[in-house]
Amino acid sequence: MVLNMNVQSATLLEVATRVLLVDPTASLGDVARAAGVSRTTLYARFPTRQALLVALASEAMDLVEQAYAAARLDDGAVEQALRRLVELTVPLGSRVEFLLRERSLDIEPELVARYEQLDAPVIALMRRAQIAGQVRADLPAWWMATAVIGAVSTAWEAIADGRLAVRDAPSLVLDTVLSGFLPR
Repeated sequence: MVLNMNVQSATLLEVATRVLLVDPTASLGDVARAAGVSRTTLYARFPTRQALLVALASEAMDLVEQAYAAARLDDGAVEQALRRLVELTVPLGSRVEFLLRERSLDIEPELVARYEQLDAPVIALMRRAQIAGQVRADLPAWWMATAVIGAVSTAWEAIADGRLAVRDAPSLVLDTVLSGFLPR
């Protein structure tokens, strides 16, 4: 996909994410070429590769937070809330997946703090579900939240590898997660 000189940052970030997932060592020049913009244009927005990575991480977390809000995790039974969560996060795939891979972001204290709090709404959902008797009470809520998020991440990888169809991913994730979380 080639973009014109008036490319918006969001679209540029989409291209940069795709480029960096294919080649984690890609340079700003590689990203600029893929986006169809000059290096000068790219450098004006992101003066360093790290600045681009920080922008990508910030946008990825924005997308996750938006999906969590749209999923209305505090509304209704856990199964319906999880279904909404999975259906909204599976399509984020590559836009978010690089967060789990890019280790250079670990030196950015603001990003690390935000990342550590990112899944608090999912943990709260699992706590609420435990109190309501909708999921097992003998497992830590953070563990169940991590398992849900991990299953979504695994679906992203399987979709990218061509082993799983996007439309099949939500049901597979939910069936896997919920069968392990049912009360005993």
